[in-house]
Amino acid sequence: MNAIVKKIGLELEMPLVKQDGLTVDFGDVEKLWQDFSEQGWSKNFDPNTKALIGVNRSTHNGVEMLSTDFGVCTCEAALAPVSSLDEAINYWHNFKSYVLLPVINNNNLKLLGYGNQPISSQLKDLIAHKGHYEIWKNMIEEDCREWILQNFPGLCSVQFNFEVSKHKALEIINTYLQILAFLWAASANDSIAAGKKLPYKSQRFHAYTTLSRGKMEGRCGLPISPYVSLCDYINRTWSVPIFKIIRDTRCLYPKDRSLTINKFITENSSEFYSLERQSYKETINLDDLKLAIYLSWPDFRLKFNFNLEIKFTDLVTAVHSGNDEKLLSMTDYIILEIRPISMQSNQEELDWLVLTYLLIENLESIAEYSLLWTYQEMKSAAIASQDNGLNQNLNGKTLGQIGLDLLARIPRNSFQMYEQHLSKLHFRFTKYSSPADEALTILDSDGMEALLNYLEIK
Repeated sequence: MNAIVKKIGLELEMPLVKQDGLTVDFGDVEKLWQDFSEQGWSKNFDPNTKALIGVNRSTHNGVEMLSTDFGVCTCEAALAPVSSLDEAINYWHNFKSYVLLPVINNNNLKLLGYGNQPISSQLKDLIAHKGHYEIWKNMIEEDCREWILQNFPGLCSVQFNFEVSKHKALEIINTYLQILAFLWAASANDSIAAGKKLPYKSQRFHAYTTLSRGKMEGRCGLPISPYVSLCDYINRTWSVPIFKIIRDTRCLYPKDRSLTINKFITENSSEFYSLERQSYKETINLDDLKLAIYLSWPDFRLKFNFNLEIKFTDLVTAVHSGNDEKLLSMTDYIILEIRPISMQSNQEELDWLVLTYLLIENLESIAEYSLLWTYQEMKSAAIASQDNGLNQNLNGKTLGQIGLDLLARIPRNSFQMYEQHLSKLHFRFTKYSSPADEALTILDSDGMEALLNYLEIK
């Protein structure tokens, strides 16, 4: 294996709670980072607010990071990239057991394998003190602003970063878009909030659908269509309002909130504000182009790592002319980030890691299968699956059946090698039962205390 995937990186966002299941506060998290720093980790401070936001350390594989996410009630672990699936599985096992949980337990806290905070609500006061999020908050449409700010800080996902063959990147991302409805429905694990059942299967899906309007439209969630080219992917990130630029570590946002990178390229300079509302006239540069590509959060994200010799004009010309060959000549490697999967309980995040990896490694067969329906049919099924889960129909097949079909396309030797992970998913798809469905069953039959015990990462 490893014909297409070159490296694997894991990012795991986990609800951080007290022993009673209620969310932590700023003091709890600051003490947690202090304890890690006493074990040799370096503290990370936000360059804009100067707030302590996490810790990091260097390892033989690269840098490991622990941080808050949008909410301080989320602990995010970003592991260094490794070269094989087995390494990635063992890495998370060992990191969780011997690095992360001992410090969590010593602080009398818990991590949950869940996609949001199951008990606490009204999370607006727990938004992390990061300059990035101060800008983020101001891009939300007014009619959904309060709901987003109260709920988004609790969202947690597991994100897989696969360095893939750059010549296969376009086919991979479009293939994943074609099976997106299945991924959302099968991995949902966030159907309870504030101690109550939600009227939809996934809080994360609902939140991103709600967010993706106005200045956020086209930046996150479901893309409007598959990508015509890699240049098309980049050009879309340059065609939405600029999120921010960075000058001397400071976050700046445009005075003209409709300013896009493409417009900035045309005008060459524009006026920006600091978080303190100081005005600056800034000229566009290469880093602005790169940052705009990165600051886009569709359900599947491409991260382009350009070579050091790249020139501003060459990148603009390649993208605007749709010249993928030229673009790839300036690109060292590409990472595909898989974003729709909620954080899982009972180590099922590793089951999803195995499946998503094997789907990429068997790209030709999976790509062929994914064309049995149109992208618009898939989008409609994804939305409807918020009510129907894996029972949702997509062009004559339920999403559960599609999951079984995908498993059947994995070669027997690969399936047998990772049977302990894939057999659990096979059972779920057969029973049409997502983790969200199971959590609801536990809540109904045994109550919240039993659910919290089930969800606790141990």
